[in-house]
Amino acid sequence: METIVQRKSAVKTHEKANITKKDAELLAAAEALLAKGDRMMDEEVNDTREQLGKITEFINLSYVASHYFDKSRTWLYQRINGNKVNGKTAFFTRAERKQLADSLHDIGKQLLAVKLV
Repeated sequence: METIVQRKSAVKTHEKANITKKDAELLAAAEALLAKGDRMMDEEVNDTREQLGKITEFINLSYVASHYFDKSRTWLYQRINGNKVNGKTAFFTRAERKQLADSLHDIGKQLLAVKLV
């Protein structure tokens, strides 16, 4: 059984006159699905950036990246900003998003625990 990607590739190699109605429908469905996935990723990236707001200005994200993710500051910023990495949009997985939330919560608790006399 052919996948949508395989069928799309096969359709591209034929002239438009040779495209069957079924192939055209599958191609349109695949393109719509890919476009929907792109929109969802863009919305998630924008949502993350909006939720972080000005926190990125006063929290050391280099520390967050290295201490909580064992990654570089660049890796973290790529996901916050939705940069293209190797041709694909970088974004947080659900687990990474929870890990980021937990790390910010942990930093918040540490800040609240500080008592200056």
